Amino acid sequence: MIIELSKDEVRICTQLAVERWLAKWDSIDKPNYAEGKANGKLEHEVLANIRANVCEWAAAKYYNVSWNVPFYPNDLHPLRKDLPDIGVSCEVRSVRTSNSIPFWTKDLYKLIIGTKCLDMENFTQVYIFGHIEPQKFMIDDFFDESINGWRVPLELFEFYDVPTP
Repeated sequence: MIIELSKDEVRICTQLAVERWLAKWDSIDKPNYAEGKANGKLEHEVLANIRANVCEWAAAKYYNVSWNVPFYPNDLHPLRKDLPDIGVSCEVRSVRTSNSIPFWTKDLYKLIIGTKCLDMENFTQVYIFGHIEPQKFMIDDFFDESINGWRVPLELFEFYDVPTP
């Protein structure tokens, strides 16, 4: 499913991404992010934030649920880190170079929605692969020791029932 975004939608997502980056100025990266930055595997934080925002907004738009806007100062992170990306129980994960989407124990009983921004020039097109229920994939076949979590191949994401708010 391809979701088209307008220039205005992209502008709002981009502005929020820049504000989020500035709000987290001088924050200390978790070890896995620091390692990803050091070895060049991660894109710049602003681009990552734009991509994440665009994908979250596209999923919220498609499923017709609220977007829980990821802008808050660092001191509120302990209070907001467990809030879902959209609706009341949906986490939106986007891929850039991978063919699978990760999840962790903290995601149990949420829906994981898989997305990819198709237009990295203007951020106007997002592909939604569908969604999964993590508890169905918490088996050895999908466990990835390197992230201490699970990875589900994109082809297993599907549109079975539309998530309810």
